[in-house]
Amino acid sequence: MRPSVELQAFLDATVASLGAKDPNIGRNKVRVALVDLGSGDPPRLAHLDGDIPVYPASVIKFVYLMAAYAWQEEGRLRIDEDLDANLTHMIFESSNQATQRVFARLTGTEPGPALSPDAYAVYRERRVVVQRWLDDLGVPGLHCVNPTYDGDGDLAGRDRQFVGDHNRNSMTAVGTAKLLALLATDRALSPEDSAAVRRRMRRDPQRQRHLLPRIAGGAARLPGLEVYAKSGTWGPIYADAGIVRHTSGREIIVVVFTEGSYRGNFIADLTQRAAENLLIPDPR
Repeated sequence: MRPSVELQAFLDATVASLGAKDPNIGRNKVRVALVDLGSGDPPRLAHLDGDIPVYPASVIKFVYLMAAYAWQEEGRLRIDEDLDANLTHMIFESSNQATQRVFARLTGTEPGPALSPDAYAVYRERRVVVQRWLDDLGVPGLHCVNPTYDGDGDLAGRDRQFVGDHNRNSMTAVGTAKLLALLATDRALSPEDSAAVRRRMRRDPQRQRHLLPRIAGGAARLPGLEVYAKSGTWGPIYADAGIVRHTSGREIIVVVFTEGSYRGNFIADLTQRAAENLLIPDPR
């Protein structure tokens, strides 16, 4: 990706304009990445604090969805009926319990009591297998080493042991955008599996009304757009990351992590502005 002065000016002006309309935005930490995939190769990139890691909440689940298909391509597992159902629950319902089952299949680990040093060393190597895959893809700024939990009650002895060993999930907006760009352009998975992952990530705010303030809600205000995304909410984190595709074939990637008390329409408004500027053909 190449930083774009023009796209950065657009993003800066748009965020400033939305912040002027809603002062609550400025009271929160906002991290944004915007990618224009229709501008040639490499695509254009703009960001706002997009290189600062943040806890990603459920946004991370699309990483594990992609990994499941990558593992299947490599012959490391098969997406059988049970795993298929858990992938659906993980993405559509954002089930943390399903995510834990998916992560266990990906890593070959399971909950249990704390481990001895030698057993923990083996366990730790297995837990970082998704991270090694991301590193091999050349995607920086992502630290994806845990499933998501419903609370501390989900953390068994060895989970606590691992998390306490400086192993917490984090993602940057730019790193997230780069992985989504690989998904959009079929460069991380085969074209068939990339399409399957995108189908699972297809968002429709009419079916899931909680998505109206997110990327899908902003895209739904305009004609001819589809969204493949994963949102996340946890404590102070309110986030979404996705691909927005126009019927013309042009695509953009929008990633937003807000940290604080914000729960407004910033993500949807930013998506609408970006799509109007970058995706909707000029009638002239």
